[in-house]
Amino acid sequence: MGDDAIFHLDGDTVVPSINAQGPWDPGVQHGGAVAGVLARAVEQVSTPVPMRVARFTLDMLRRVPLKPLTISTEVLRTGKRIQTVRAELHDGDLLVASAVAVSVRTGAEIETFPDRQPDAPLPPPPGSAGRPLGLNPRAPMPEGFPHVVEFDRVVGSNRGGTPSKTWVRLLVPFVRGEETSPLVNLMAMADFTSGLGAFLPFDQYVSINTDLTIHVVRYPTSEHIGIDAETWADPDGIGQSRARLFDETGLCALSNASLFIESRSNY
Repeated sequence: MGDDAIFHLDGDTVVPSINAQGPWDPGVQHGGAVAGVLARAVEQVSTPVPMRVARFTLDMLRRVPLKPLTISTEVLRTGKRIQTVRAELHDGDLLVASAVAVSVRTGAEIETFPDRQPDAPLPPPPGSAGRPLGLNPRAPMPEGFPHVVEFDRVVGSNRGGTPSKTWVRLLVPFVRGEETSPLVNLMAMADFTSGLGAFLPFDQYVSINTDLTIHVVRYPTSEHIGIDAETWADPDGIGQSRARLFDETGLCALSNASLFIESRSNY
């Protein structure tokens, strides 16, 4: 695939490389690939005034196949303060994933800004733990999306539950020939909300996020995204994950995901 990008474009079609592959099925895309490609579609919709995405909600409606797909967008609401856009990913006539993004106007200056905001201490900086790559989440997978992401877990251990604080960095372009935007980078990395705080053994259970919602404080200014993740699960097979997302200067976003959990023997 040339530069090893996650996707390349063929007219109106987005074509995934092996780097879009997820961990649960070799024919299915990783949630980070899906989140990023729909965020890219949202970002290409024009706005009436300068705006940025304040909330992005992804629904994984079906398994998203590792094959060429088409994208459609629709403006659900637009105005001078708020715009809402829906982006959909299609396998032929079949809708496989959709996202709704709410963008809010920018440029208003806050004359009296509070000196103290809610405390969100940065995770230890990238490289501070010095852990070998064998402790990161790509180990069980021969190839796929986690192999084009650098993991630097600075607190916790793989499948060790919480606390879990990990810096992640995308190592290849998201789309061939394009610079990956801060929004696409943030959304693609935010999908690790559901995996980095996981505690169930990878070889015994599947744990798949059915959705992902990210509330964006601001766009990141660094390639590294810090993920301070927590995961809970109930014996009935439903779980929840949440995370605080950072760049190297501070808090960027808050994310939440619902989990479908099942024994691998039944999947």
